[in-house]
Amino acid sequence: MSRRERDDDYDASQRKGKAGSQTPSQAATQHGFSRDDMDKMISDATFYFLVADQKKSLIKRADLTKYCDLNKKPRAVQEDVVNRAIQHLLKTFGIKVQESESKKGCYFLINQLQENQDDENLQHINWSEKENAQMGLTFTILGLIFMSNGKVSDDTLFKFLKLLGVFEEERAKKTGRGADQAGDPVDPEVSELFDGDTKKFVNDILVGRQHYLKRDRVQGPDPEVEAYEYSWGERAEFEVKKSDVLKMVCELYECEPRMFKEQYDKVKEAEGDDALDTE
Repeated sequence: MSRRERDDDYDASQRKGKAGSQTPSQAATQHGFSRDDMDKMISDATFYFLVADQKKSLIKRADLTKYCDLNKKPRAVQEDVVNRAIQHLLKTFGIKVQESESKKGCYFLINQLQENQDDENLQHINWSEKENAQMGLTFTILGLIFMSNGKVSDDTLFKFLKLLGVFEEERAKKTGRGADQAGDPVDPEVSELFDGDTKKFVNDILVGRQHYLKRDRVQGPDPEVEAYEYSWGERAEFEVKKSDVLKMVCELYECEPRMFKEQYDKVKEAEGDDALDTE
């Protein structure tokens, strides 16, 4: 499903949602609660979404209903509260709640606000140096994958990160010439930005927790050695525009997007003919 199709499906589901057909007071009366009780449940659910998203993990509906004391409420009440919290997040905070396509009952929070890249004072989100470094590396890896026809081997990825100066092989396992091939040591300050282990950051955080990347076991040249391929994860598909990735690459190479025909065509198909228009 393309990005446009997902957005159209989401918009349609919001227009048809039960929460939009009644006022909060009418909904409270229907469910046998006071307006204050209904408002509190919606507020608690909204707050849970925001807090649970701080580490960009998948948000489980079952956890939300448990910690917001909704699990003992009727199903219709749970549905109404969650739908109203989702609408409130979008209208008040500019955050879209997107349900996972592979794990039903789990959600991603996607920022819909357009940031002003030219003026930090007008930006809605202020990231720390560590967060900037981690998101920068994430975007760079997604760029490598996109420009490599959607998949890269683990060998290719970590050689690339070694060239960037953010990864080195485990020297304790290297002897002789192998130790030299481990590459230059990573600057301790750079290593600290990724909690001292860039490979663990990629596999545990970007793959396992945040779902920016997907990692699949594949058959390598040596059947006795585990081999993996990396591709875009579900969060990346929802959150990152391929047009932005292609624009970044074109800025680096000082060329037009049409120079990368395969990627150019994929962007047009996914985001529309005007996705790469320049002002």
